[in-house]
Amino acid sequence: MTLTKYVGILASGLAIAGASAQGSDAMSEIAQLKADLAALKSQNGDKWLTEERAAEIKSLVNDVLADSETRTSLQGAAATSGYNNGFFVSSADGNFKLNASFLAQARFTYNNQGSNGGQPSNSTWGFENRRTGMAFSGNVVDPSWTYSARFNYGSTVDPYTPTANTMMLQDAWGAKDFGNGVSVKIGQFKSPFMAESLRNDGAQLTAERSVVDYYFSGGYTQGVAASYSSDQFRATGTYNNGPRSQNGNWASGVNNSISLAGRFEFKAMGAWGQFDSESSAKSDESGLLVGAAIQYYNNRGGSASGAWTPSVASPVYGLATGGSSFTTTGAIDWTVDAAFKSGGLSVNAAFVGANYGSEITTMGPVTKYNSYGMVVQGGYRFTDTLEGFGRWEWVNVADGALSPDGSPAKDVNNFLTFGVNVYAGANVKWTTQFGISLTDVGNVVDLNGAGYMADNNTAAKDQFNIMTQLQVAF
Repeated sequence: MTLTKYVGILASGLAIAGASAQGSDAMSEIAQLKADLAALKSQNGDKWLTEERAAEIKSLVNDVLADSETRTSLQGAAATSGYNNGFFVSSADGNFKLNASFLAQARFTYNNQGSNGGQPSNSTWGFENRRTGMAFSGNVVDPSWTYSARFNYGSTVDPYTPTANTMMLQDAWGAKDFGNGVSVKIGQFKSPFMAESLRNDGAQLTAERSVVDYYFSGGYTQGVAASYSSDQFRATGTYNNGPRSQNGNWASGVNNSISLAGRFEFKAMGAWGQFDSESSAKSDESGLLVGAAIQYYNNRGGSASGAWTPSVASPVYGLATGGSSFTTTGAIDWTVDAAFKSGGLSVNAAFVGANYGSEITTMGPVTKYNSYGMVVQGGYRFTDTLEGFGRWEWVNVADGALSPDGSPAKDVNNFLTFGVNVYAGANVKWTTQFGISLTDVGNVVDLNGAGYMADNNTAAKDQFNIMTQLQVAF
């Protein structure tokens, strides 16, 4: 007997049960029906369940699986919302997508300025919300059209937040991927110069970027960038408003400048994605990345005197003491760097130079200013949750003044930093580090974010600092 006939018999039984009030023999008929069904099951075993019913169950499972591809899930490429290295919402076909990410860095810093040169020692300490950032990215129309908007609150000045205690717009761009590794971006983005600068705020090995980065980073700029990427090579070239020119407009004067920047990278081993962070996971394969970059800017139109004056004061970008008496005539910056990773070991190194001329109108001829910096750092994951690190930096920068013999004065210093990171998964990191300046820090660049106070005394004073920072990112 087929499943259809069985269901018909069962339905008849239910109908008889519903009409039991109409006949005194209804209960006896139901009893007979149960006996017939028992005999049917005895004759056919489980075939009535395993043949036609199995086919129906298989069809139902296929329908459910097909339907699930278009429904909400917590993860997976077909999901329309959920979490996958950040929260996202997407259309069913993937042509429209919004990713949301968050970064919070809460920090305690202790700084001590020594008692060199007869000056008394001085200690300063306190808490701060070093960075609080939100970023939105994704694609529109189809996956080839992408966008990004990043907002960040910074408690102190650095190349990326030139105004302290302010929520700043950082990334603000749209891009088109033309296929075969070619893409074009327009808007506001990081200058493709130093590798350390290009990594996100939460991807640093230490609690803060290096002092070298504070001096030489191009920060954010506005312009157009063309990029090419392959399995082993990638390159980016930009025409832009100049280093550290974020959130300007066409009438601000920077449009009179010519500014170009380009970066080239060669990946000898590993995967591109593993170099997005300075740290190395225990599971990392061996990877080696070598890069070089150059930027040129003619410095016209940045101020009434014609000097380029970036939002963050830095002598390597032509901002020198003496105000309007200085006119910078153009600059070329360059850098070479390398990164190596393997099974929890990470090593990063970079050398950078900035060469520009400054015409001192009250004193005569053009003076050439050359500034240089070098940083080497490394870390090792002893376990998945514990990492140790160390960093050495050297800076030799023109401070915008002249020595008694008429040559450009220099700020020369060595900085040492070492500490530990404790991880709670991929989203929480607690960093504790010790940093020391071996000579006078100077007062040309604001280094509070790096843990150092500007030395406004005439006597040279070395400093040390202790930082402990909790970072939450998703």
